[in-house]
Amino acid sequence: MDANARITRDNVKKFLLTDVASCTFTFSDGLKSRVIPSPDSEIVLVKLIPRTSKSKQFEDSVLRNYSQAKNMNELASLCKYDCLRTFTRHFKRCFGQTPYQWMLDRKMEEIQSLVLNSDISITEISRMFDFKSASHLVNAYTKRFGISPHKSRLSNAI
Repeated sequence: MDANARITRDNVKKFLLTDVASCTFTFSDGLKSRVIPSPDSEIVLVKLIPRTSKSKQFEDSVLRNYSQAKNMNELASLCKYDCLRTFTRHFKRCFGQTPYQWMLDRKMEEIQSLVLNSDISITEISRMFDFKSASHLVNAYTKRFGISPHKSRLSNAI
């Protein structure tokens, strides 16, 4: 049976009821895998997962929507989730961290890029990213990158 063969609801039974001597799968990267049952007549079950799995769809949805979201509640809503707990569970499975931490990491990367590549003041950057104050941004930046935004900007200018 070729992996490219289309399996429909009508012909699934044919494959389940028919003895198959071997099965070769050809993957999109060109690699091949051959499944051969042992002589002990064991049953080999193979589950084919579509290329656009639910986790890939979830990841695409998050990446498409996170720039418009101010917080994880908004991100969950933009990704069509009513339940924040379910969204967080899926998020942690897909990205390996909580939505809050992930969004904070992206935010800090954007802030670092502005600090290093623009003349925008730290106060203005703190306003752009909804920090309570410039000192709050400086503390978060220093904690994340181990150097203050001002020193970071100075060392980048050299």
